[in-house]
Amino acid sequence: MKIGIVSAEPSGDLLGSKLLSVLEQKFANISVTGVGSGPLSNYGVSSDRSLLEIMGLVDPLLNFRKISKFRKKLIKDFLKEEIDIFIGIDAPDFNFEIHKKMQEKGVKTVHVVCPSVWAWRPGRVKHFKHVDYMLCLFPFELEYCANVRKQAFCIGHPLIDEQAAYESEFKEDIVCIMPGSRKSEIQNNLDVMIDGFNQFNYQDNFKAIIPVYKKEDKYLIQHKTQNHKNISCEHVHSAEVLKKAKAAIVCSGTATLEALLAGIPTTVVYKTNWFNHLVLKQLMLSEFASIPNIIADEEIFLELIQSEASSENIAHDLNSNLADYDFRQEMIHSVKSKLMQTNLNDFVERLHEDCRS
Repeated sequence: MKIGIVSAEPSGDLLGSKLLSVLEQKFANISVTGVGSGPLSNYGVSSDRSLLEIMGLVDPLLNFRKISKFRKKLIKDFLKEEIDIFIGIDAPDFNFEIHKKMQEKGVKTVHVVCPSVWAWRPGRVKHFKHVDYMLCLFPFELEYCANVRKQAFCIGHPLIDEQAAYESEFKEDIVCIMPGSRKSEIQNNLDVMIDGFNQFNYQDNFKAIIPVYKKEDKYLIQHKTQNHKNISCEHVHSAEVLKKAKAAIVCSGTATLEALLAGIPTTVVYKTNWFNHLVLKQLMLSEFASIPNIIADEEIFLELIQSEASSENIAHDLNSNLADYDFRQEMIHSVKSKLMQTNLNDFVERLHEDCRS
């Protein structure tokens, strides 16, 4: 069984490795080609994916030719390798074109992480016809997958299986800062996060720790934190910091779910350039940006988006979260109870039957 895979970021690497490990148990022999990092490196894929980390609306347009060339090369490589299955993880704008080309050649297509059509750009649903199997992380997403060619499954989020790694009864006077896993996110979000923490920490009672996924990001972060005595960055898994932190300031994305698992009050921050924000604001359908708030259908984590993401607002929310700590934790635990652990068995059984037929 030859599998092609494209994972654009760390959360996708975790999802991909979980899926491949289950496929290894079901199929006698698998070989993997494509792009990924972290735990996917064990499968011999390429870690060269800098073009996939370009975010927003302007930067992808400016780099369209490079991104398109990179995608064409991947498609050519997958066809040369004669893959049986293509797995695209998130990055729908990049992966849907690969799904389309693979499907035309009779390759089975799997997309992991349902695009957030319930939140913005609902028109993307039309591309679901190029996907044989859509793997959703949350139950409410299934209702948006009627256009999928064969079947949609809710597999749960793999982070939920790691919940114990995020939990600790003893919390130190630490604030976890997570500005995002992409360079553009770090550049847009980290400075105001630092300023907000410093305003909150005017009495020097707390330390801030920034967990770093990639070593190359550590240099960028250290450059921004070198003159702040109570802020440091560590090349560790985010769970190692979140489990001992009392609060967090995180970039909207998977980090919000991690903070939920850690059971700590969290301030959600998201800034991008003015043009991206202007366009995205017109396309947004959901009241909330972060998954914990969407699951709860209320704002359990304050969301500070664009102009609202000021150092004063961040400092104020940190103080509020710690002042109402027990109440905030009760809200968080009520939402955690709604999460489901990963279950890939139904999908893998269906795929196995499909491949045999």
